[in-house]
Amino acid sequence: MTPDPAPASERPDWIRGNLGNSPALMWSFTTEGRLTALALARESAEVFAADDAGVMCRLDRQGRIAAITRLHDPLHVLAWSDDGRVGAAVCGESTLHLFDHVLKSQWSVDLPAPPIAVAVSPFGTHIAVSLADATNRIYDAGKKKLATFESMRPLAHLQFISTETGLVAAAEHGLICRLDLGGRLEWGDKLWSNVGQLAISGDAELIYLACNTHGVQVYDGSGGSVGSYVLEGTVNHAAVSFEPQRIIASTVERTLYWLDSDGEVLWRTIMPDDVAALACDPLGEWVICGLRCGRVYRLDWTRKG
Repeated sequence: MTPDPAPASERPDWIRGNLGNSPALMWSFTTEGRLTALALARESAEVFAADDAGVMCRLDRQGRIAAITRLHDPLHVLAWSDDGRVGAAVCGESTLHLFDHVLKSQWSVDLPAPPIAVAVSPFGTHIAVSLADATNRIYDAGKKKLATFESMRPLAHLQFISTETGLVAAAEHGLICRLDLGGRLEWGDKLWSNVGQLAISGDAELIYLACNTHGVQVYDGSGGSVGSYVLEGTVNHAAVSFEPQRIIASTVERTLYWLDSDGEVLWRTIMPDDVAALACDPLGEWVICGLRCGRVYRLDWTRKG
């Protein structure tokens, strides 16, 4: 069952935008503190949000709290399996936790250096974590360490490929690569821009990087440059649908863009606060947008705004 759009009185003015067809506001939610991490389980459409008060919650399809937990320290990095059953998060400075669907910690491990990125495989069988000293680890769901390897630079972004075994990763300064589950480099390429966010299509045949003043840079599944979406402003976040028909991107200047696969801007608006996280549903029909202040929105283009 799809929730009805929020009443017009609840829709903020920025949703109308200044270009294109505006989405419907399906729901909004506000965390207790400032938003520190956000993840979308693409198959279950559940949203997981954490704040600087040490609270993490699971929101159902209607944006209602389905589970909540309070932690001693805030979560700063969060990733979730597509089916919503398994999540991994960095708590405090150096502790990696594995959570189940009801947000109960299944295990934790103290890492030798601060973690900077976490990824969970589609069905929660593998967890990858990169550390600030450029070492990386891969665990199974039972806490067994399957691989430890070093990268040329600390990997600030990690994502498992949905349709086959492997990882795509990017460093903030000058590296994009694909790795197998043993950490073997399948290919790598230098970048000429910092990376704010990594997004990949389901089969990783297209890879999108939010590259600040260079816009959204696009690579193919072999690491070859395909082109770029040049947007006004400094692009810091980007997300893509499973089949890469839709892209959502934000800038440091608080502009939010909804694009088609050709880079045409379908909708544009100015957000009231800094965008902290973006996620796109598999079909490219709706997005989750989290603001730094703690406000989380689901925007839907299949319903009348």
